[in-house]
Amino acid sequence: MVKWFPIIAGIVGLAWFWMGPEPEETGRSYRGGPVPVTIVQVEAQAFADQISAVGTLEAWESVDIRASVSQIVTALNFEDGDIADEGAVLAILKQDAERARFSELSASLVDAEREVRRLENLVVKNQVAQTEVDRANTRVQVLEYQLEEVEARMRDRTIRAPFTGQLGLREISPGALVTSGTRITTLDDVSRMRLTFAVPATELGRIRVGQSLTAQSAAFSRSFEGVISAIDSRVDPATRSVQVRAEIANDEGELRPGLLMTTQIASNPRDAILVPEQALESQASVHSVWRVSGDTEAEKVTVEVGGRMPGFVEIIAGLELGDRIIVDGVGSLRMSPAKIRIQGS
Repeated sequence: MVKWFPIIAGIVGLAWFWMGPEPEETGRSYRGGPVPVTIVQVEAQAFADQISAVGTLEAWESVDIRASVSQIVTALNFEDGDIADEGAVLAILKQDAERARFSELSASLVDAEREVRRLENLVVKNQVAQTEVDRANTRVQVLEYQLEEVEARMRDRTIRAPFTGQLGLREISPGALVTSGTRITTLDDVSRMRLTFAVPATELGRIRVGQSLTAQSAAFSRSFEGVISAIDSRVDPATRSVQVRAEIANDEGELRPGLLMTTQIASNPRDAILVPEQALESQASVHSVWRVSGDTEAEKVTVEVGGRMPGFVEIIAGLELGDRIIVDGVGSLRMSPAKIRIQGS
């Protein structure tokens, strides 16, 4: 009889567990009683698939301002970070010899043109041959070409901004000897930016020129809006990705070339059933939620999931609009159907 006592006690305890008073009557919670849960009602919400990528910012126009000849710098007309208008003179290299040659040729040209006019008057009077006039005109043309050559050399020694933009740091000082290719500063048009990033080729059907995107950087707490401006004509056979370029406005001048940015491209916008992630139970490829029946019972139903967004999962099959599902308390539910006690919404 003694050896049967533990077995009999266990049977009595199990009966008490299932048939005893409800938890609210005793103030105790135990397995088998209603589980306190929180529920939400399923509604349609705006949703879109998201394509994520990481890209690098580039200025809309960017150039290194360099000398094209070897010469001494006589003047620098800018400071670090200045805004330069298109055509503004940034630096002047020594050009004394060119200016002297220009003056010499200009004087010779004036004399040659005067000689042409004199000979033309004599031709009218048949006092000189036409060949003399032609020879004088040829000399005028030669002098004009020589002047153009000197002017070109002077332009090479006068460095101008090719477009309106922001200058970088000044890298030389007046009096320095620069050689061909020496960088004087940089110039960037940062009124708008280019963002270049790679997208898997499998996503080509979901992106298009003119599509909107958002970009974020760890340097800023806000997002920046942009538009896809170009898609490369080729897919990289090594990475099976395609280069995409977007245009981002930079009216406040916060963005800088070289900044790393994460992009989010929304595609296929639609109204979808979204449920909180904590409401979903997953085992391998099988997903389920607990749907409330009445006010005291819930059943476990299998669902098919679609896209995701932070905190939410799209349900494309298994639920209907208006269904109520359990959000908090899912981990305490075991057998379906299960007894529940709704605590709030």
